[in-house]
Amino acid sequence: MDPKLPTDEDTNRFFDQVVQHLEGTGQYSFKEATQLVQTYYKKFRDPDYCASAGIPVQDDDFFHHEGSPEIARRIHYCLTLKGNPKHVKYVAWRSSL
Repeated sequence: MDPKLPTDEDTNRFFDQVVQHLEGTGQYSFKEATQLVQTYYKKFRDPDYCASAGIPVQDDDFFHHEGSPEIARRIHYCLTLKGNPKHVKYVAWRSSL
């Protein structure tokens, strides 16, 4: 990531893969995908934002557990489509694809 996320190298490499997945959809340029990743990481690591959305804070373990393709889909859903970030709402949307 450039600029790097405030996390370890492994997670920065992980989010480089997320950027590649977002770019691979053909909907986002490298710059747009990078900006979405930066925004998503900042929002979903922020305890105040997560509390206001009624969701737990997402940590590096969560990101790695979900995998880069899934996080790319979450980013698209939450930030581009402005979907409800609650897990059940996201799963319902994903299941409808």
